[in-house]
Parts: sequence; structure tokens; C-alpha cells
Amino acid sequence: MKYTLRDIAKRANVSPATVSNALNGRAGVSKAVQEHILSIAQEMGYQLSRESTKASRHVRLIIFRSHGMVVMDTQFFSELIESIQLECHRMELELLISHVSAKKDADYVNQINAFRSEECAGIILLGTEMNEEELKQFSDFRSPMVVLDNLFRLQKVHSVVMNNWQAGYLAAEALYAAGHRDIQHITSSIGFNNMTDRQRGLTEGLNKYGLSLENEKIWPVRPTMNGAYEDMKALLQAGKRLPEAFFAGNDIMAIGCMRAIREAGYQVPEDVSIIGMDDTSICLACTPQLSTVHVFRQELGQTVVHTLFALPEKQSACFIKTEVGVELVMRDSVKTR
Repeated sequence: MKYTLRDIAKRANVSPATVSNALNGRAGVSKAVQEHILSIAQEMGYQLSRESTKASRHVRLIIFRSHGMVVMDTQFFSELIESIQLECHRMELELLISHVSAKKDADYVNQINAFRSEECAGIILLGTEMNEEELKQFSDFRSPMVVLDNLFRLQKVHSVVMNNWQAGYLAAEALYAAGHRDIQHITSSIGFNNMTDRQRGLTEGLNKYGLSLENEKIWPVRPTMNGAYEDMKALLQAGKRLPEAFFAGNDIMAIGCMRAIREAGYQVPEDVSIIGMDDTSICLACTPQLSTVHVFRQELGQTVVHTLFALPEKQSACFIKTEVGVELVMRDSVKTR
């Protein structure tokens, strides 16, 4: 008698989808349940292929650095990676972490080629610094792949990211509600997609109130604390006039710029209000405490792991784009006029 997946599912008291995942070594099924299903399938004489019995039980996280000025050893990325580790552990999966640096690794292309043929439960590609050309190097992978922290809105890739557009829009609303009308933007002088989307959200939020964000209202600084401090200091020394309020593309740039602003003889928020983004602990350690946009890092890590196992088994023209919502946190760096 020839048995089907439904027959095995009935005997194991699970769904046919769970049987399929177990027999094909896909994640989302605990090791104990997988072994139970494999045992029943063998007892029933179900023909298991060599691929079915391999049961890949690990996820590979590839941390890609194009220049290394954004993806650094910061609280944001540490907590994001930890949340991925915890979710993989909960699902009885091993997480293997690999680092690829386009700037420092002479053989980084060979590293990518090795990952391309790897068979695992899935690949999470941290693509914060990545552009469209660099993404092309990660095509045709044998294992399913999801890009983390870069939406790649128009590219044919699955992705999970915080809602960067919403962050800029919320900042515009909050600063306008506080009575500010001269609202400008501190952004990264090194472009990457998340920053672009935050600026787009800020622009659309300001447009709703009849305000605009011309080029002269954009303050480009390096996306590091010292770099932001030095660049803001240079801009002020060159005579650039402070606005009533800023939305800064992340907390690190905001705090670096706050230092330069104070040294130039101005006060936050008395002379200029500032909202940052990420809501890391440094926001509470600075004076005044920084208003910011909170990014749900734990939920972001959980979502990317679950997205891996929600992908269709066969390659499809349908690509999942997930944006995790953000939340405004008001503290002391914004003055109500």
C-alpha cells in the first residue's frame, strides 16, 4: 500500500504541512517531533530521499559590511542579533554567524560563493549597509534567504526592516505639535536605504502641514558619534544657522551633534529641539535625555526568523516585504514653543 503525507500526518497527529517540513528538513518543527515523524514514515514504508533525511538544523546569519561605518558593535545590533539567537534556540536551531566585509576581505566574493551552495534551514542577511549592486552577489542561493534591516523595495528579495518611513513621519508630527515650524534634518553623509526612507517620511510629514525640506535644510554628517560631532562643529563654524528643531537619522548622530551645538554656545532644547531614532540606552545617559523613535529590536529579530519559515517551499515570483512598526518616545530634548 502506498502511503501519503496525509496518512503520516493522521498517524502522527500533526498537520500535513508539519509532516512536509519534517521530511524535508525544514525548520519550524522541533527536533523531537521531526524524529517522531521520520520514525512513523519509515515504519509505514514511506520512501525518504537522501535530501529528506539530512534535516538541516541550522540558520546562518551573514553580517555584511560595505564600509563598516554603520554596522558596528553597538547596542542596536547587539540586541538585534541576540533576539535572533534566542528565537533560533527556542525553535531548536543552531545559529551560525559569519562576517563578510567588502572593504577588508580580499576574498569576500569567494566567501559568498561558499554560502551560495550551503544547505541549511535558511540564511538571514544583515544588509543595512548594502546597496543594490552588492545585493546581486547574493542571488541564486540554494537555501531560502531573507534580508534584514534593508527593505530593498524594488528588488526581488524577501526582507524584514523597521518602518523607516513611519519614523520620519512621526518625528514631523511630534515637532509640529510642539509648535516648531522650522524643522530640519540631520542625516548620514554616507547614504543607505534606511536613511533615505526616514528622510522621505519626514518630508511627507512636513508636507502635510505645508512645510518643506529643501536641500539647504538637510545637514549631512558621518554616522558615528565623533564623526557627527566633528561635522556638525564644522557646519556651525562655516556659518550654517540652527533651525528650531531637528530630526536626526539615529541616536548616535543626534548625540554627537548635541555636543557640537553646546560647544557652540547653544542649548538643547532651549535653542533647538532634537528627536533621534533607535531608542538605545544612550538616550537616557545624555543631558538632556533624548526624545527618539523606538525600534522594536526583539520583535524585529523574531520576525525575520519566522519569515524564513513562512516562505513558499518552491521559488516564487512573490516576495515578502515586512515592515515592523516604530513608536515615538518623548523625553527632554524637545521644547514646546
